[in-house]
Amino acid sequence: MDVDPSWSFDDYQAYERTRLNESLAEQARAHADGLEVDPKSEPHGGYRIACVWPDQVISAASALSARLADLLPGTPAYPYQAIHSSIGNISAPDGRLVDPDRHRGDRDLLDQLAHAVETALAADLGQDADGRRVAFGPALLSPRMALVFGRPRPGYWALHRAVHAASRPLGIDLVTSWGPHLTLTRFAQPAGAEQLDAVLKALAAWTPVTVAPTAVLVGFYTVAPGEFRVDPYRTFELA
Repeated sequence: MDVDPSWSFDDYQAYERTRLNESLAEQARAHADGLEVDPKSEPHGGYRIACVWPDQVISAASALSARLADLLPGTPAYPYQAIHSSIGNISAPDGRLVDPDRHRGDRDLLDQLAHAVETALAADLGQDADGRRVAFGPALLSPRMALVFGRPRPGYWALHRAVHAASRPLGIDLVTSWGPHLTLTRFAQPAGAEQLDAVLKALAAWTPVTVAPTAVLVGFYTVAPGEFRVDPYRTFELA
């Protein structure tokens, strides 16, 4: 079941509980059967709106991503600037890379996404920073990726809904994220179950943390062999 941005927060929380149980089952399957190549690790580009988090959580996630790359050769370590929580994404046509410096169409779409964020933030969502906090943990393994699961408070979901609502009148259909998780890496090579004990131990050492986003990022992402990069286009600081 996909996330629907029109859901109430209660609806989202019911989904979240189901999603966590599914994620735990995916971890057990990965431990038993090993890892497989994630199709999203193939070279491509796209556009993104995401929440940016304080250094305390991004530094920890970045270090864990680097540790996973050390343990699993061929696995890309996600850089500090690329670890955040997507609100919505759009894949570039034909899997091409996004280049707003050279392509007017890329700039135009990024400007529209920035306008949608401005509209969403200008709305009275009735939530302060405390209401936008997300509890990050546990860190989990799936057959295709590793991530830190996030459980938001109502204000985060209100912001998520507002960005999607502001995008639709512009003719923009954002692909919604299933929740405010932190992707640590996506696997570009398979790995056998016998290689995963140290990986699971590293993930289990994640210290749960609850934080509010510091900003909303509008930017574009690039997936290349052994690399994942996110370039900012506009950043909107949150009070």
